Amino acid sequence: MFNVFSRILFSIFICCTWLIITPCNAQTSKLADLQTKLKQTKTDTARLHILQQLNDAYTSVDAAQKFYYASQCRQLAARLHNDKAVADALISMGISYGIRSKLDSALYYFSLAYNQSQKINYAIGMGKSLSDIGFAYDRLDDKKEAIKYYMQSLQILRTVNNKRLINQCITNIGSLYFDLKQFKTAETYFAQCLTSATESKDEAGIGYALYTLGNCYQAMRQDDKALDYLKRSLAIRQKLGDVNGTGLVQRALGIVYDHKKQYPLAISTLEDALKNIRSLKDNYEESAVLAIMADVYNDMQHYDKAITVGLQSLRIAYEIKSKLAAIDALEKLVTAYHGKNQIGKAFTYQTTYIKTQDSLLNEKALKDVNETEFVRIRTENAKLSKSNRIIESRNIDNLARLNQYSNVIVVTLSILGMVVLMLFVLYKRNREKQITNKLLQQQKEEIAAINQELSTQMQLTATQNAELAKLNEVKNKFFSIISHDLRGPLATLQSLFMVYREGGIGEDELNMLITQLEDTILSTGAFLDNLLEWSKNQLEGMVVKPVNYNISDCIADNIHLFTTKINQKKLTIINLAIRPILVYADGNMIDLVIRNLLSNSIKFCNTGDRITLTTEIIGKTVIIGIKDTGPGINDADRERLFKLEHTISSGTRGEKGNHLGLILCKDMITQNNGKIWFESQQGKGTTFWIELPLGTA
Repeated sequence: MFNVFSRILFSIFICCTWLIITPCNAQTSKLADLQTKLKQTKTDTARLHILQQLNDAYTSVDAAQKFYYASQCRQLAARLHNDKAVADALISMGISYGIRSKLDSALYYFSLAYNQSQKINYAIGMGKSLSDIGFAYDRLDDKKEAIKYYMQSLQILRTVNNKRLINQCITNIGSLYFDLKQFKTAETYFAQCLTSATESKDEAGIGYALYTLGNCYQAMRQDDKALDYLKRSLAIRQKLGDVNGTGLVQRALGIVYDHKKQYPLAISTLEDALKNIRSLKDNYEESAVLAIMADVYNDMQHYDKAITVGLQSLRIAYEIKSKLAAIDALEKLVTAYHGKNQIGKAFTYQTTYIKTQDSLLNEKALKDVNETEFVRIRTENAKLSKSNRIIESRNIDNLARLNQYSNVIVVTLSILGMVVLMLFVLYKRNREKQITNKLLQQQKEEIAAINQELSTQMQLTATQNAELAKLNEVKNKFFSIISHDLRGPLATLQSLFMVYREGGIGEDELNMLITQLEDTILSTGAFLDNLLEWSKNQLEGMVVKPVNYNISDCIADNIHLFTTKINQKKLTIINLAIRPILVYADGNMIDLVIRNLLSNSIKFCNTGDRITLTTEIIGKTVIIGIKDTGPGINDADRERLFKLEHTISSGTRGEKGNHLGLILCKDMITQNNGKIWFESQQGKGTTFWIELPLGTA
């Protein structure tokens, strides 16, 4: 369900609850009461307090109304010379634009709020403004700028120990990792926020943290865990009357129910989400929910319904001129028409999908250029603004000084002229020294900020270099193994054809060589399957889908699969694993593990040897044993059996073997919360043991 736009949709989820400063109790009755109080209140100070409450209450109800009351707060606070309230109002105005995805306007107001807060040394205002600027850059897909502002915000907020805002900043950093599909790392940040909000008894913060963790587990396909966290978040959001947050949680629940194939429940939950989102007139979110509904109907194979809601989603996407939403809707329509076998329409929408993607890529390139120019202009404006303030400050000070002494100078000019002149010169020099010292101090602070930014960038670069080194190591090992293990069978086959073509061997000898070559090719094919599966898991990560299933059936099926080779070597198979035992694991992975281990035992056994397979329940685990009476494993091979080193071994009949299958087995058993180990004595045989979680009936 998590398609290519999952990162963008998740950013929209968080943005719609952007830095809510107070818990949202915005019931309709409360809004009406506040508006009534506003009309009845006469004093400006009390009116400002009520306007701030209205501004906060409309955050999750109506973004346009939030902007209106925030602008009223700004005007009234300016009249009252309440500079902190002015900064808070500017932040709220930026949030209003952010909720409506007007990010350029949001950045403008956040920058004004930061300048205002810096001017009055308002630390909380500076921290909130920087965090909001970082979030805006995150929405613009500029991770470098986003992390820079988040770190600056976190540094300031920790000086005032504001836990709620610190948690919000940490959540935003976690969302960056979520966007990069580093879900485990994102989970650690969101879990910090949940712990902190729980300690502070911040109900709104708890609901928000539960929501972000639920989305994380949904992305990792841990659906039962996601369901638990999202349901708890939904209860809190509904209790607080947070219409926007309720709709978003319902939307996430719909995706989880679709994962669990509980399709009717998924549709009903998404319909509830659609009602809440439509009440807020959030067209972008409405289009996204409709696209998810189309996905569910496609999974149900109700293609007509999928087409209906998909077309609604596409129409809204075109109305709001959102190419991201249009691409999502087009993808669902292509799937639906293909399911109905209407290939012509599927092709038409596929063509539109590709054109829209190409257009989006071009727009992104243009946006990157515009953002770079925007940053340059903003930096130059900031420098000019600083220079103007310095000049203005000088002029004001000089004018005040002249006005103060003008009358005295007129009366005593003839007597004290020289004295006043000397005092003025000394004052001017002292003032210039103070200004110079101030400029030096500012430059020192700017250098410290630049050093902090460089340190952050170095840390990011080191992380990226480690990832690249890992990928390069996997690539080198992959090609090394391919070049060595695939070249041999091909060279043998080429030599065989050359000798046969020249008449160097007879038909009986040819048949014998072909039989041996067939075994080599089959072994090479199995090796290639293991190699591709291992490489895919290294580069993309394993996706484990555990279920309860009978391990005895799996063992019996694999014994049957190797019947021919068992008979050829005249091996004795003793299957003691006939009692039905359930294990909780990914069936396909465990089947591949059993097949690899049984194949290895057959390969290295001598004619007439014995292979015994057993299962045993110990506590809450199942122990599986595959024991053979083969030659055993020498000490040198014991050390590197589960390591990716280029080693080739031969079976008792010359079958080619390598350690890649065992490496893949170890990875898969570990991913299924199990263990694998072996016991071996040279000349007496080898036993491989597997431990897996016990399943439930």
